[in-house]
Amino acid sequence: MLRTLQLYGTLQTEMAVESVVSVVRCADYSTDQVKSSVEQALDLAGLRQSFKRDLKVLLKPNLLSARSPEDAVTTHPAVIRAVGELAQVAGCEVIIGDSPPFAGENPGRYAKLCEATGVKAVSAEIKAQIVRFEECVAAIANPNGRFYRTFEIAQAVLDADLVVNIPKLKTHGLTLLTGAVKNLFGCVPGVRKGLFHVQAAEDREIFAQMLVDFLGAIKPGVHVMDAVVGMEGEGPNAGQPKRIGLVLASSDPVALDAVASALIGIDPFSIATTRLAHEQGLGCGDISRIEVRGEAIRDVVVRDFRQSSGRNDWTRIPSPIRKLLRRQLVARPQVVRSKCVGCGDCVRACPVHAISPGRPVLIDLEACIRCYCCHEVCNLSAINLRHGLVKMFLSRFSEKR
Repeated sequence: MLRTLQLYGTLQTEMAVESVVSVVRCADYSTDQVKSSVEQALDLAGLRQSFKRDLKVLLKPNLLSARSPEDAVTTHPAVIRAVGELAQVAGCEVIIGDSPPFAGENPGRYAKLCEATGVKAVSAEIKAQIVRFEECVAAIANPNGRFYRTFEIAQAVLDADLVVNIPKLKTHGLTLLTGAVKNLFGCVPGVRKGLFHVQAAEDREIFAQMLVDFLGAIKPGVHVMDAVVGMEGEGPNAGQPKRIGLVLASSDPVALDAVASALIGIDPFSIATTRLAHEQGLGCGDISRIEVRGEAIRDVVVRDFRQSSGRNDWTRIPSPIRKLLRRQLVARPQVVRSKCVGCGDCVRACPVHAISPGRPVLIDLEACIRCYCCHEVCNLSAINLRHGLVKMFLSRFSEKR
């Protein structure tokens, strides 16, 4: 791996640079150390000027669950504080928000999570408002998405002038790496994320493409990665803390993830989100075309970092039960025979070729990935979305709360 990284360093001088990632040492989470490292990382990446007077800045950390910062499950509050203070010095209004699974649905549980993760204390110290992404939701489109072209997203994300993505460097059973691209998925409120997992997690490539489609819909300008202490092994919440001693920053989340992967001994293009986003022009995943400022990768690479086994909670569920959950939780497209004229718009729009032409068209529900492109493009309302009984029950229960 080291020889490969050294080769990357040689190629970098010969090929055009497409993105910049800064890598700065940070020995521990002491306030002064983190502040100095974060400021240096932002300066090296040319991102300090992103914080301008009167901007509303949303800090989006990883707040996966109500765990202590020492467990390395969530973004450390010292990093959140450092970014928030820098924004406030520049005259920005600062808010902090995320959508943790389940906890985000309940204001009381969200408040306890913010307290456990240290975010509540930080918000009080820097006088920043905490927002709960489930409070107000809006739709956002990505017409160029390969599989998914519309998403529901927190209104707070859309209302912000600048979104600062602050991921934690961790392993992940489904995507292998939880980095900048994956952390943005937290902008999708609450149980909606779970439905995407049910829709796409049968196929890792489809799940990764969903994340890339979402990246194409939302484009934060600043990404700061907490890699002071990361998580190795069975991340994103069952692994072990691993001291790395770094802070990374970039305007390109794909490049940031590529460098982070290289730092822990993973081929960047083995991370499907990095490879797919690079291929689709949403960022640079090619290390040879990334200018790394600050520490050279070869000087700080972690050679004993334990990767994920690739197991995840979804795949641990027996296949028949997974299929049942998909049928009951995820809406399936259904052709209205009397309205279909066989125009073929849905056939051409289907990214996995699950629709056969005809009048009416035929949808192979086994091949269908539930992206609903067919439903979106049909101008005759000839394709409905039919929900399972469990999904309808959950929807009604949510409305009554």
